[in-house]
Amino acid sequence: MNCRNCNTQIIEFFSLGKMPLVNYFLKKEEIPLEKKYDLSVGFCKKCYLAQLTEIVPPEELFRNYIYFSSTSKSFLEHCKKIASYLTKKLNLSPKSLVLEIASNDGAQLQYFKELGIPILGVDPAVNVAEVANKKGIPTIPEFFNYDFAKKLKEEKNISADLIFGANVLAHVPEIVDFVRGVKEALKPKGTAVFEFPYIKGLMENKFDTIYHEHVFYYSLIALINLFENADLEIYDVEMTPMQGGSLMIFISNPGVFPINKNVKNLTAREIKSGFDRLETYQKISENVLKLKNELIDLLKQIKNEGKKIVAYSAPAKGNILLNYFGINDNYLDFIVDKSEAKQGLYTPGTHLLVYSPKKITEDKPDYLLVLCWNIAEEVIGQLKDYRSQGGKFIIPIPSIKII
Repeated sequence: MNCRNCNTQIIEFFSLGKMPLVNYFLKKEEIPLEKKYDLSVGFCKKCYLAQLTEIVPPEELFRNYIYFSSTSKSFLEHCKKIASYLTKKLNLSPKSLVLEIASNDGAQLQYFKELGIPILGVDPAVNVAEVANKKGIPTIPEFFNYDFAKKLKEEKNISADLIFGANVLAHVPEIVDFVRGVKEALKPKGTAVFEFPYIKGLMENKFDTIYHEHVFYYSLIALINLFENADLEIYDVEMTPMQGGSLMIFISNPGVFPINKNVKNLTAREIKSGFDRLETYQKISENVLKLKNELIDLLKQIKNEGKKIVAYSAPAKGNILLNYFGINDNYLDFIVDKSEAKQGLYTPGTHLLVYSPKKITEDKPDYLLVLCWNIAEEVIGQLKDYRSQGGKFIIPIPSIKII
């Protein structure tokens, strides 16, 4: 397998084996037909890009999607802050245009709209784009690439002051074509802003961000190489708390903005931490195996005491953890999720029937295994009654905590 950016051979450093598609929840009759695909990550020694060694076609992953951004309260709060922050930082006005790639149900764009800024969303999931359009968020149900960007510009005279993408940069196998599309759709003095989980998380046991939709795992040094290939420049970078630790990068045409010292500082830290060396990534497997053994031992101990354990939430990351650690109905009494789209269906791979969170009140389990650990604080805040009645929370990542 060759690097999708520079075509150099990549070297595998971590494999989760065969995994189901973690956002594909199943009807009972679909369980025997479920497919599994290899899920392994490799590293390019030349441009430092970590990436899956094998991919599932995007058409299979994204055309009918079960994830809706607006489900999480903390995510919506983050979206509102981002809209306000970027509007000020980039001097956006009613004469500007914000183009969001992978805009989902309009969770982010709605806040730019509230600020009076023209918006346009692009998302390949037809069902999700339909929801966005009904909410008054204009959304085109297509994959974003160079041809699409060229068509927007030539046929509709559309180019953007701000191109925004949250959790999309990691999802695009044809990443060089995608980045060329970003350049094509950007106004000469415009900015593209992308937010995505930072690769440092893999070194901190946040391995559950590895799934088939995430083709890439980015360091800043890899991103600089990627965007340079499309004649674009990263001029600023910030850390955000999303997904357990994300990067937000600011990109422009070369020379439009001075390069912020943040870029230089983070690049230096990455080199010092060995993000340019294969050995750094090879340690991940050993660390995750240790975490797996600790969590399984804890769950066994709790079950041996005759206590009930329920999994709270069934996000993509949670399904990776359940499958890779082998946590099924031997350990869990049931699983709940707030998303009505998942309720009544079975989880990928582990085939647990998903219930409404109301079942927690009815069954009063002793422990909740919080699979959406990145918003554990929000979950604990929402379940004050459960906690006041003696219920406990197991936070599995980055290290096991019982609250």
